[in-house]
Amino acid sequence: NESKEILSLCGNPKNPENDDTGLVFGYVQSGKTMSFTTVTALARDNGYQIIIVIAGISTNLVNQSTDRLMKDLRLDSRYDRKWIGVLKNPTGDSERETISTVLREWRNPTFPKDERRSILITVMKNTKHLQNLVEIFERLDLSNVPVLIIDDEGDQASLNTRARRNALDDVTDDIFDPQIHLSTIHRRLETLRSLLPHHTFLQYTATPQATL
Repeated sequence: NESKEILSLCGNPKNPENDDTGLVFGYVQSGKTMSFTTVTALARDNGYQIIIVIAGISTNLVNQSTDRLMKDLRLDSRYDRKWIGVLKNPTGDSERETISTVLREWRNPTFPKDERRSILITVMKNTKHLQNLVEIFERLDLSNVPVLIIDDEGDQASLNTRARRNALDDVTDDIFDPQIHLSTIHRRLETLRSLLPHHTFLQYTATPQATL
């Protein structure tokens, strides 16, 4: 029920476009991973074509989240056509072609609705891996494609860590330069979001005071 309420506050996948941000707060060890796994499953059932899980700042965290999603969604044992599996830290043409194929299935009105698959991507909150994802999406037509981005531990690295320095330096709009005044990971996330005309960015954290 909580996950259903969370998804109900996200962008409507039936609308042509949206750009929303949400914050989900859960106490430490309160089941945040189970929450966003359930939200992921509900998002797929409600027409989201791509779900991206930004799964932490280390390889161990990405592997842990990917394995958990694989297990809880039974991606290695189910035989329906709901998912293509997990694309972990996608890097190039093969993953881009896989995504493109799935999006074509959604656009094809003759393709059976119950056989349309959704794409689940897990990616490390890392400059290189996020840039690889940006480069893949830059070469895709993402119009009318509902996307849910789940940012696990949204208080870590996602924010502009140069904001305080900008304030101390009295950086105003007329001199603001994204290459200088935005931290790299924050800039990558902003670029990623700018490529997705129909998306919700959902941040999970146990320390919301950091994000706020």
